[in-house]
Amino acid sequence: MRTPALLLAPFLLSWLCSAGSVAQPVSDPRSAVSPVRADYVAADPKELAALDEPGYPVWSPDGRFIAYTSYRSGPANVWLTEVATKKSHPAAPAKGTQLGPRWSPDGKQLLYVADKDGDEIYDIFVIDVATGRAHNLTQTPDHAETCAGWSPDGRKIVFSSRAKDSASGEIAVIDIASRKVRFLTGDGPTERTRVSPLWSSDDYIYFYDRAWSLLDTDIMRVRASGEAAPENLTSHEGESLNRLADVSPDGRYVLFGSNEGTGWMNVALLDTRTGARQWITRDKAHHIPAAFSPDGKRVVFTRDESLSTHIFIHDVASRTTQQLTHGTGVYELTSAFPAATMQLGGSKFSPDGKRLVYLSAGTRPGDLVAIEIETGAEQVLVNSTPPKLARSFVSPIAVTFPSTDGRFQIPALVWIPPNLKRDGSHPAVVDIHGGPADQTRPYLNIPIQVLAARGYVVISPNYRGSLNYDQDFQRANHRDPGGAELSDVRAAADWLIATGYVDAKRVAASGGSWGGYLALMALSTQRDRWAAGVALRPLADFHSAYKASAPWIQAFMRTLIGDPIKDEALWRNRSPLTHAARIRAPVLMDAGVNDPRTPLAQIKEMERAIRANGGLVELHVRGDSGHSIEDTEAYVDTNLMVVNFLDRHLRAGARQMPASR
Repeated sequence: MRTPALLLAPFLLSWLCSAGSVAQPVSDPRSAVSPVRADYVAADPKELAALDEPGYPVWSPDGRFIAYTSYRSGPANVWLTEVATKKSHPAAPAKGTQLGPRWSPDGKQLLYVADKDGDEIYDIFVIDVATGRAHNLTQTPDHAETCAGWSPDGRKIVFSSRAKDSASGEIAVIDIASRKVRFLTGDGPTERTRVSPLWSSDDYIYFYDRAWSLLDTDIMRVRASGEAAPENLTSHEGESLNRLADVSPDGRYVLFGSNEGTGWMNVALLDTRTGARQWITRDKAHHIPAAFSPDGKRVVFTRDESLSTHIFIHDVASRTTQQLTHGTGVYELTSAFPAATMQLGGSKFSPDGKRLVYLSAGTRPGDLVAIEIETGAEQVLVNSTPPKLARSFVSPIAVTFPSTDGRFQIPALVWIPPNLKRDGSHPAVVDIHGGPADQTRPYLNIPIQVLAARGYVVISPNYRGSLNYDQDFQRANHRDPGGAELSDVRAAADWLIATGYVDAKRVAASGGSWGGYLALMALSTQRDRWAAGVALRPLADFHSAYKASAPWIQAFMRTLIGDPIKDEALWRNRSPLTHAARIRAPVLMDAGVNDPRTPLAQIKEMERAIRANGGLVELHVRGDSGHSIEDTEAYVDTNLMVVNFLDRHLRAGARQMPASR
């Protein structure tokens, strides 16, 4: 998903689990070096911004095709690639976004979810693969249907349904022929939601029960007939994350991840008959469980190792594990995507179990790759990098710096364009990820690549509260919005300046969603540090945003910030609107008309307040758009808008880039 950085982006994959209780050496800023590259060609930012970002690859039941999402036709659409010929085509071309494709058991149909103009009220669509025709199966403007998957016989679809005026998702089943919907859960607590159902061969439906704090989840199951109450398979005291991944073909075992005992996500098997757990990994690193093989004898998962994410395969009977990918890179079996499209199921294995399909990425766009499990031989099915851009990408380095209060070591990624002089003359950007339960990873980051192509040095810190670290670190910003986490952002700027490459008077704070919120807070409370700021679709005023946001966002805000009435003083003091009069650096903001997470009205309030106090502010509003920017042309224009704004204020005389239209 192309987004400025999601507010509330649960269960994203991680890259460098070095914060919290696992100590890492502090990085010397002077050890950061601009690489000498005679072959480097700074790319046209417009070409970089238009790169494809494929995702959600799943193998067809007959092994002939890989279904995935691609931006090649504009918005994210479902595409099919024939494995034998590598020929690709859209499954059902449409102007709207299509997310999370899943094959029917007979391979004749594909489902996906889509909303209208970014409003996140998703419907379930089904494509007839032979004809390319798609139809809306649910058509419910007052409910969002998400996380959809097939029944074993292909006659029904299970999904999570959330009423427009509710914070809680419930598990439901729709009969495809009659379109009759039947709910299997109901009346759940407002601070929790039920998502990501998976239908097993023995007619159970497994799903997550998740707290909106994102720090506590359970794996549940219920009979598909609905004849009994849901059963909690991972009940526990306190907070614990339990991540459902797959159910074995015979229904005997659940593959899942849990941070129980270590504080880090490890991989385990749960015996559905006895409740016994068999740990596959048990260490202080972050793992993502993915899938069973078709015969149920093996499972695959990923493990994060510094700047790489690697794929491992585990033999259930012998309890032996083999690493499948090697070298530097990000090799993903599961896409990082928001809860709305967190479908489980969908085979990563070929039907014969001999190959896996995965995303091979890192600095460059992700390629779809099939790997032979026994030999390690790889076949690139979809190459996303145009040859002319092959020498234009800038690789990040991983660094760690101490927090100003001495409580944590803060991990970050740093991009230094090639062939720069260490003369303190270069402009810089502190890129602040959203979420805040999110994470900067060494995956292709198009906005940062655009900045690097224009000569900006960039650092992106995983400030306290970032996802996929230990529990203490992930909880450290709760009830302290814009507090200690903001000091981590300032410390990132100071570390970057200490490299000797950066002009301390030409540093910008930039972020989207929660990152946009922190950028606005930085501009108002750390005025001596920032020369400009970019806040894409930000939270500008907590109370105004709360009143206008979707109920599930309200539930999330309560868990993170506190009660809007009881904690009114905190809400007011930590809202950028309260401090708008203090902002002196130029600010760029944007907003989506249909955004349910960071509503337009409160961003306009911020614009008026900055302007009324003599500040310089630009606001760009996009119609037919929500929190994410799914259209390629709009995404290109947004990236050019940001770099042009920064060039005007940090690089006097720089040539402005024309928009795509």
